[in-house]
Amino acid sequence: MYNFALAEIIVLDSGEKIEANVIKKDDKVVVVDYKGAAISYFTFEVKSIDGEPLPPPKTTTSTQGTKDKSAEIAQMNVVSAEEYLKRGVTYYSRGNFDQAILDLNKALKVKPDFPEAYLNRGLAHINKGNTEQAFLDYNKAIELNPKYEEAYYVRGLAHAGRGEFDEAISDYGKAIETNPQYVQAYLNRGFVYVNKGVPEQAIADFNKVLKINASIPAVYYLRGVAYANKGNLAQAIADYSKAIELEPKYVEAYTNRALAYLFKGSLDQSKADPNSPKAFVNIGPTYNNKADVEHALSDCAKAIDINPKYAEGYIARARIYLAGGEYDKAWTDVHKAEELETKVNPQLLDELKRASGREK
Repeated sequence: MYNFALAEIIVLDSGEKIEANVIKKDDKVVVVDYKGAAISYFTFEVKSIDGEPLPPPKTTTSTQGTKDKSAEIAQMNVVSAEEYLKRGVTYYSRGNFDQAILDLNKALKVKPDFPEAYLNRGLAHINKGNTEQAFLDYNKAIELNPKYEEAYYVRGLAHAGRGEFDEAISDYGKAIETNPQYVQAYLNRGFVYVNKGVPEQAIADFNKVLKINASIPAVYYLRGVAYANKGNLAQAIADYSKAIELEPKYVEAYTNRALAYLFKGSLDQSKADPNSPKAFVNIGPTYNNKADVEHALSDCAKAIDINPKYAEGYIARARIYLAGGEYDKAWTDVHKAEELETKVNPQLLDELKRASGREK
C-alpha cells in the first residue's frame, strides 16, 4: 500500500495538487504535513497519493451495517465541522481566501450553529473585499454567542475600517466587557479615539494596556500621538523615546519625535491633524530652539538611515528645513518623497513655494 512517510504529491478530487507528507490515514480522513502545518482532508476528497488512487470507501448491505454506517456518518458530521473549520483557517492563513470560504461553507452546512465558522468566514470575506458579507457573518457569530469577544473585536475592526468610529468603539467595549484583559481591544479603541480627536479617552485606554503589558512599543507610540494632539509635546517626546527604547528601528517614532521637537514651544500645537497617527507630519512648524532643531534633524536622519524608502522621514525633514529657511534642502527632500511615489501635503508645498520663490 502507501508509504506515507515518503508521500509527496497529494491530488485532491478538485484537481488541486498539494506537495506534502502524509502523516495519518484512516477510513475517514487523511492528514498531511504541509510546511509544518497539519491539514486534514476527508478520504473522499483525496483522489490519489503519489499517483496511486485511494480505494473507494467500504460499503455494506446488511441492516446492522446500515445502522452502523448511519451512526458513523452522524459522528463524522460532528467531526467534519471542526475539521472543515481547521482546514479553512489553514487556507486563510495561507492567503487562499476562496478555498477557506468553501471549507467554512461546508462546516456550516454540517453544523449551522457554529459561531467560529461564521467568524472565520467573515474574516475571509473581508480580506476579499466582501465587507457586507463579512458583517453578516460577524453578526451571525454574535447572535449565536453573545459573549464572543473575538467576534465583537473583529467587527469593531471592520467598523473602524469604514470610518464608523462610534460603532467600532461600542464593539471594542463589548469585547472588553467579556474580557477585561483584552489588550488588542483597548489598543484599537484607543486608536479610534485618536482618530475621533478624543485624546483623553485614547490615553486612558493606552494606560490600561500598559498596566497589563508595559513592553509594547506601539502603545507608547500611539499614546505619544495622543499627547501630541493634546499639545503636551514633552510627554509625547517621552513616549516616543520609550517606544524607540523598546524598538530601536521604529521609524514612525523617530519621525514623530522629530516633529514634536520642532513644535516644542509653538503656540499652534492644537492644529495637529487628529486623523492620523503621524499627526505632526501634516502641520506647519515654527521654532526658535536650536537644540530642538538638531534633535529633530537627527531623528529624521535616523529614520531615513533605518529605512531609506520611508517617505515620511523625508517629508518631516523637509518641514524642518523649511522652518529653518534651508529651502534647497527642503526641496531635495520633497523630491525624494515624490520619487518614492508619496503625495506630499499640498499645504507644505504651498508654504515652500511661497518661501523659496520656486515652483519645484
